[in-house]
Amino acid sequence: MSPRLLLPALVLAMACGGKKPPESATPEPSAAPASTLPVQVADPDKLVDKSIPLIEEGSAKSLEEAEANLKMAVSVDAGHLDARLNLGVAQYHLDKLSDARAAFQAVIDADPTVADAYRYAGAVDEQGKNYAGAVSRYRAGMLQAPEDIPLRVALIGALRAQGRPLEAIDEAKAALAINANSIEVYNNFGLAYMDQGNLTLARFIFQKALQAIPDADSNAYIHCNLGWAAYLDENIPLATQELKRAVELDDQLVPALVYLSRIYMDDKNYADTVPMLETATQLDPSNADLYLNLGVAYRGVGRLDDAKAAYDKALSLDPSNPAPHFNLGVLLGDFNKDYDGAVDAFTTYVQAGGERAELANEYIAEVQKEKKRADRRKKALEAKKKREEERKRKEELLKEREKDKPKDEAPTEEAPTDTPPADAPPTDTPPADAPADAPGDPAPE
Repeated sequence: MSPRLLLPALVLAMACGGKKPPESATPEPSAAPASTLPVQVADPDKLVDKSIPLIEEGSAKSLEEAEANLKMAVSVDAGHLDARLNLGVAQYHLDKLSDARAAFQAVIDADPTVADAYRYAGAVDEQGKNYAGAVSRYRAGMLQAPEDIPLRVALIGALRAQGRPLEAIDEAKAALAINANSIEVYNNFGLAYMDQGNLTLARFIFQKALQAIPDADSNAYIHCNLGWAAYLDENIPLATQELKRAVELDDQLVPALVYLSRIYMDDKNYADTVPMLETATQLDPSNADLYLNLGVAYRGVGRLDDAKAAYDKALSLDPSNPAPHFNLGVLLGDFNKDYDGAVDAFTTYVQAGGERAELANEYIAEVQKEKKRADRRKKALEAKKKREEERKRKEELLKEREKDKPKDEAPTEEAPTDTPPADAPPTDTPPADAPADAPGDPAPE
């Protein structure tokens, strides 16, 4: 039974060039009343400067420290917009979305012209899958800052997330009319065409960016998106070239690692696939699909225990996805010869509503047949082993009997049957000579 693996659709947190979660930002501070507190009180500006690197570090500990610093800054100067904005960013990364939303709204209320506050507030809405709310936030911000490209890029991304590619394409065209050299706009412009299924125009947009924008060739996202569009369009040489370039530019860009690994897996080049997916899982440890693909790659290089562990991890991250059960069934049945475990895995896959239930049922039938054949082979081998052991036991008994015989016991000799008795009369007839050309001798010449 040859393995036919069920590979999952690659569902990533964001496509190459998509809108990123908010990072620490320091907008121009608004005019705020001078603090009337004593001089010895902590300086809000210094607290903000101290907190921004902590937010960029991104660990839970550093984010909590940044949050504490920024709360102190706000308590010292409630009108310090830099402190409030970055407080919201820290809380966003700590998954305190309600607190983050309140911090960004406070900035908007204090100064409606701060575009970053709308963008970050929209990101909070997107985190909660409230894409309609995000679109409203971004549009409200654009009324205040119509030429702010990051806001426009965020709007394009939210429209794409809502499944509105035509509107996203229109917004991308409007953004390019403001700034024709925005790589982020080109990235989202091409992705909107990919959402629409128009791979030809998507490739055209990405290639146009590479030709028209001086810095585009050093942008890993553009190469990544072009490579994936080419892959989907079955142009594997171009896809390989562009995705390798993306990884060269950014060896921690998860989509590029995943897409390039897919090409390697198609070629059954599992040796090069494994390190790429290992890196991807380290960078995005909550992505169940990455672990599922890593399990397939581990199986391809013979690391069967690691493959099972990867499938188990995928299931723990996304128990609703039946695909790991299918691949686990292949691993157990074809490679580990655990037929009962394989049947259980395929049965679970079918019961969970797996799309390839018919194929899984075929596997179950084949695994059950293979189990019967294996049982017959096992019984035959056991019978053969038993016969061999019995033969050896008998040989050992014979050897022991020979050893136990008395050493002075002489064997009884019998006269040869072809020797005439001593008193037999001599024969008078001599034997006849054999003829010269007796059968078997060479004939005379």
